[in-house]
Amino acid sequence: MTADDLGYVLHSRPYRETSQLVTLFSAAHGRFNAVSRASRQQRGGNPLRPFCALRLGWRGKSELKTLSLAEPLRSPFLFAGARLYVGLYLNELLARLLHEHEPHPKLFERYDKTLDILAQDGEIEPVLRFFELALLDDLGYGLQLDIDMDSGTEVEPELHYVFLPGEGVRLHQPGDRGLAVFSGGHLLAIAGMRLDDPPTLRAAKQLTRLALEPYLGNKPLLSRELFRGGERRAEEQS
Repeated sequence: MTADDLGYVLHSRPYRETSQLVTLFSAAHGRFNAVSRASRQQRGGNPLRPFCALRLGWRGKSELKTLSLAEPLRSPFLFAGARLYVGLYLNELLARLLHEHEPHPKLFERYDKTLDILAQDGEIEPVLRFFELALLDDLGYGLQLDIDMDSGTEVEPELHYVFLPGEGVRLHQPGDRGLAVFSGGHLLAIAGMRLDDPPTLRAAKQLTRLALEPYLGNKPLLSRELFRGGERRAEEQS
């Protein structure tokens, strides 16, 4: 048994009559899948729910582990509305992008802190952008936004640049078509983690979406579709 690890449930689904298949993100072992026997019939409620910090233990030599311990460390974060969709989005990013059994201790700490901040009353957008940038950096896809990839010179605030996913930024040229254009000022602010005004936040959202796209592939994000569906229902009811 591997015990005394901390983790969160990223996704779960029923398995047979009383069990669950769960995707977990742990501090020391990264993302992995496990089966939890009879967890849906536990007295006192099922602890295997999203946004609940757990002490975990498991056994097994195959890729699919068998959980032997799932003990809540504190009450789960109870998100609603837009904050719930953001939490589900974070979970989906981790489930889709992390390799199995590859530790990401700094990212785990960032995720834990992000959930805590999300549970408070502050703005959602900066928290989400900071996590996306940290995720890209931890996966080895960090963004170099303050240097022109072609000339090697520093990005200048008053000029405009195009972003090429997986490569970097370069000076915008008259022949560029179909490429996202960003002001140097916005790029420098994002590189410095200064997301304190709406225009910069909008630029950061566009930038991180472009940066994540090649690694997520063509399969749509379910959390994003759920959020759009929630927005449509809210508009219909207003």
